[in-house]
Amino acid sequence: STKCEGESMTEALKDIYIEEKIDIYLLLLKIGANLAGYKMIKSCVIKIIKDNTKKFRMRKNLYYEIACENNISPEDVDRLMRHAVKVSFKRDGLADFERQYDIEFSKERPSPRELVCVLAELYAIGKH
Repeated sequence: STKCEGESMTEALKDIYIEEKIDIYLLLLKIGANLAGYKMIKSCVIKIIKDNTKKFRMRKNLYYEIACENNISPEDVDRLMRHAVKVSFKRDGLADFERQYDIEFSKERPSPRELVCVLAELYAIGKH
């Protein structure tokens, strides 16, 4: 019984660690927690970190899953994330993030899908 409790505690700590790292990424991107897109991006990244196959067919599957959890439409998930990316772009958060992590997005302003996948990948390769 103790072993099971220890395992769940380890999982809980891992979840907290993942959330904190994603919060740091979003802070560096200058995406405020007051934006609804912040929560959507964070949820997407966490789900992809936990199951890498979720990055495929994101709009069809992952956006739908997050929409159901938040009682909104998949289109709203996309729109809210696009708005958060736009805010980051206007605040030079994307450029600062690229310099900080020595990466380059495919365009000056990435799609929500690209941003989410890049964040999940950075976490996966250990660039915290």
